[in-house]
Amino acid sequence: MLFGSDTYQKPPKVILDLLNSPGAPALALSPTRDFALQARPVRYPPIAELAQPMLRMAGMRINPKTNGLHNVTFNSTLTLRKLPEGTEIKVALPPNPKLSPGRWSPDGKHFSFTNTTANAIELWVGDTTGATHKIANLRLNEVMGGAGGGAPGRGGAGATGGPVQWLSDNRSLLVFTVSATRGPAPPDELVPEGPHIQESLGGGKGVVTHEDMLTNPHDEKVWEYYATAQLAIVDTVTGKSTNIGTPAIYESARPSPDGKYIIVTAIHHPFSYLYQARQFPKEVDVWDRTGAKVHHIASIPMATGGRGGGGPDPTDDPAAQAAAEAAIPRGTQNLEWRFNEPATLMWQEPLGPPPARTNATANNGDAASGNGRGRGGRGRGGAARPAHLLALKAPFNGTPAEVFKSETGLNGLSWFENGHWVLTDAGGGGFGRGGGGGGRGGNRTPTQAKLFDLDKPGDPGKVLWTRNPAERYSDVGRPMEKPMPGGMRAIILDGDNIFMQSNGPSPTGDHPFLNRYNLTTGQTEQIFKSDDMHNETVDALMDAHGTKLLTRRESPTEPPNYYLRSGATLTAVTHEPDPQPIMRQVKKMRVDYKRSDGVALNMTLYLPPDYKEGTRLPAVLWAYPREVEDADSLATVTGSTQTFTTVGGYSEIFFALDGYAVMDNAAFPVIGEPRTVNDHFVEEITKDAEAAIKKCDEMGVIDPNRVGVGGHSYGAFMTDNLLAHTTLFKAGIAESGAPNRTLTPFGFQNERRTIWEARDTYLAMSPFMFADKVKTPLLLIHGEADDNDGTFPIQSERFYEAVRGNGGTVRLVFLPYEAHGYRARETIEHVNWEKLTWFDKYVKNWKPSTATPTSTEGNHGR
Repeated sequence: MLFGSDTYQKPPKVILDLLNSPGAPALALSPTRDFALQARPVRYPPIAELAQPMLRMAGMRINPKTNGLHNVTFNSTLTLRKLPEGTEIKVALPPNPKLSPGRWSPDGKHFSFTNTTANAIELWVGDTTGATHKIANLRLNEVMGGAGGGAPGRGGAGATGGPVQWLSDNRSLLVFTVSATRGPAPPDELVPEGPHIQESLGGGKGVVTHEDMLTNPHDEKVWEYYATAQLAIVDTVTGKSTNIGTPAIYESARPSPDGKYIIVTAIHHPFSYLYQARQFPKEVDVWDRTGAKVHHIASIPMATGGRGGGGPDPTDDPAAQAAAEAAIPRGTQNLEWRFNEPATLMWQEPLGPPPARTNATANNGDAASGNGRGRGGRGRGGAARPAHLLALKAPFNGTPAEVFKSETGLNGLSWFENGHWVLTDAGGGGFGRGGGGGGRGGNRTPTQAKLFDLDKPGDPGKVLWTRNPAERYSDVGRPMEKPMPGGMRAIILDGDNIFMQSNGPSPTGDHPFLNRYNLTTGQTEQIFKSDDMHNETVDALMDAHGTKLLTRRESPTEPPNYYLRSGATLTAVTHEPDPQPIMRQVKKMRVDYKRSDGVALNMTLYLPPDYKEGTRLPAVLWAYPREVEDADSLATVTGSTQTFTTVGGYSEIFFALDGYAVMDNAAFPVIGEPRTVNDHFVEEITKDAEAAIKKCDEMGVIDPNRVGVGGHSYGAFMTDNLLAHTTLFKAGIAESGAPNRTLTPFGFQNERRTIWEARDTYLAMSPFMFADKVKTPLLLIHGEADDNDGTFPIQSERFYEAVRGNGGTVRLVFLPYEAHGYRARETIEHVNWEKLTWFDKYVKNWKPSTATPTSTEGNHGR
């Protein structure tokens, strides 16, 4: 048995060179479209950055030195570009900057950004000459504002603009600050006053396994100390800061379009040891600019229902759904300001009880994304439910007026720039910027887009189009939007026309397009479509009629760059060279194949730069399983074949530079009715793996006796199961996995049953229960500070012990300070070294006569 610690190792130079290459440019266009900000993120910060102090409490991670969040992404540069010519303008920056993306003022003449120092988060303001200045004597508090947030209720529209927001006067900023009168932090509790106790007197319900919860009264005091902020308005010209109200835990603050009022959401006691901060009780009020409360909107209790709060999903049961709906205070559902009026509150309220839940409407979407990109929500379909939109004007002392009512429900609301038209979606899982859904495991309920005129009371609405996510190739697109004063976005209008943008899915891959859609006639005119040799998407309209476009264009041989397009004429705005020329020598192809039961699958196959036809290579199969109700959707082609390939992080594609064939992103569907789909999890992923190996064997590109398998998160869970139940592979790599489902007893991924409802399934799916069968060499990698629900580090720690104790070959690598996805440069380099070393030893150099290694005692190292 090897144990101990080691120094960070480096992968081969070819991989180091790729890690050191710059990332693709990203432009933030000004509202006036004559300037753009280009930020350059720091892709891999040093491990010293992650080693900064970290408080883990209330579902968040705080750096007490900066009073911001721990392990955030920051930029090392900020550059201005003058449009249309793309001329660079140097921005004056502080030394050793750690910058947020710039945020434009409504008139596009100024921008704000933050700079994080060793002990504070500073506020900076610049103009279009590149000149900048710091707002003196001000420390920002980004604990709550920096964490995002949304409207009260069920996380609806109108998300907070963060800790720094421009007001409509173009010179004032609403900010979250550290109070100048705040005292010292609560001292560490070296000697406890007594035991820490939790008690339930019956009637409790299950909670998903959240990380970083409050655990005792001292935690409460510390979290409250750092989460408490002082709201202030900063005059960017004079630098004067004026406090608003008193310090409190502000979840969000959203100024009205005229800047005279603010919707303030404040969290208060009692706190919870089971739920995250944004589920704590809160008050929602309207303040004036002095901090006086002029209107109380709602008192929101502890949000304990729904999947986000743990336990059974209320949408699976009509009675539970009705109870959940009743718990949402009136006036808080999708609460926002009407952007074209000085100060008018608007919100949605349902009419009548929720519809009965049926199998047809109980579609689950994906609950997590692969390779360290974190967990997301799940798409929910649902039968249409009548709802109405209400409004209340300042001074907010009248009766709310019904603006319009929809018998077909309101699952989404998008404004038009004229301020009195709105576009709603009824029947499905949300219209707007996420349009063109479908695909694997997504929401497949049709939606109907309707136009309402708010200036015509009783307007029944006009159906514009129907979207069926199951028919992905017929995607009509989504309306293009523009920023409006006050931070909202609105659909761009050109007379009676709007502009519909889509990735352009088709049987030959995505071909992005931009159409002009006439709201009166329903006629569509195509303005632009990407050609067959490029992947070109429209980033913004550069004039009112869509004749000039800002696009982002790439191809397999051309790196992504921004262009101004006028008809067929292209003018480059950025000139980024190929950052990774060697990747142009890697052969990349889409491979379609079928499972033994006829289910259509696909993967992306990468072959080394010097690959010779007919050579059988050692192979890496990397995948992420997804629950799918309808196998037919798997035949749908997704993504573009004309993208530019770059590699970073700890990507499995690096194996192609080490002589492997990489079967990347291989489709691993787990097919079945949503509620019971996991009853056949192991059988499904086994068929998926067999099909991928068989196809590449038939192509003559892999040696089927030298295949390794790997995955991240749920892909790691897949890997553990394949090693426990099959003999297809010579080695495995499991990153940040969860092999023991008994440690996630109230549900995981898309599994909505508890272990007490599906005991056999939980046990059969847990490779931990079959650790004695894992004789294939397994490399376990896990961040010591994993922040993902369910993938606690103890999962890999205990699985290592189980496999080792049963005589298996296994290595456990714990990564200091790393979360679910890994970020530090030293970590990234080392993880690549670990993966290459492991597969080189057990896959590439495998020989039929190789004996199983025996257990040895000694110091760690090679």
